[in-house]
Amino acid sequence: MSQKNSKLTKNKLKKKYLKQIASTGKNSVNYICLQCGINEAIPKEVVDEFDQMDEGDLLDAPRFTCENCGGEMYPEYYKSTHGLEYKLSDYQKK
Repeated sequence: MSQKNSKLTKNKLKKKYLKQIASTGKNSVNYICLQCGINEAIPKEVVDEFDQMDEGDLLDAPRFTCENCGGEMYPEYYKSTHGLEYKLSDYQKK
């Protein structure tokens, strides 16, 4: 599967999970678009599911595509199902 098709599939799954989970309360991960700066709270269950499905590099946090501008969204803070911690502040230092 090409990277473009993979992103489309992940985006469709994201929308499906967001519809299934009504609340994003305390169990959400705040994602920030690296391009336009918009914030989006994504349910932790959705992020965990994508983290487990991802066959990529464990050092890369699960990412989503911004619905506002199409840019890449990175978690402000997320502790993965593998026990790794991802922080936007650490990513921006790279």
